[in-house]
Amino acid sequence: MPAPIVRICVALLLSTGIALTISWVADLDPNVTKPGGEPMVVFRNAETRTITEETIVDELIALRLHADIRRVNIGNRWLEVDLEIDPGGREAKAVTSDIAALAKLGLAEADNIARVFVRVLEKDGEEEDASNKTLLLALTAGKSDFTEEELADLREGERNAEEWFGSKLKLRTTERWRSLNGTQ
Repeated sequence: MPAPIVRICVALLLSTGIALTISWVADLDPNVTKPGGEPMVVFRNAETRTITEETIVDELIALRLHADIRRVNIGNRWLEVDLEIDPGGREAKAVTSDIAALAKLGLAEADNIARVFVRVLEKDGEEEDASNKTLLLALTAGKSDFTEEELADLREGERNAEEWFGSKLKLRTTERWRSLNGTQ
């Protein structure tokens, strides 16, 4: 047999041996699985991106929020969004879904945002004056409140944003919001 063919065969056998050994590592080490027993993801496809004043409009449009966007302010390390709903409110689930989507965008999907602030306002009239708005909900969340694994799980869709929203984010509700939604 010529030398090049021998080298190719040796490389093929060696590569196969290494691949088989790597595939057995998870069976050898019980720490490679998540607490629920499912396999742990080692390589992730989802990447974070930088959100800037130039890209924030496209990002917000892609979210398809239920509430109207009143104001957006993006800084060096933070994102502020004011949402506005009609008098009488909207379904609470739709509003919390919007807030969770904004928190996910800022904290899990953006690499340059460290803190997210979201306010939900109720229109008090037809004027565009911000002083005519009633605050219903306010959210603040920081990236430092979460582990990198939690953010990666959220980014990949392994974790439900609204479930994560309920357990981790700091949400303040007003008496008006509670009365609109029948939660006292």
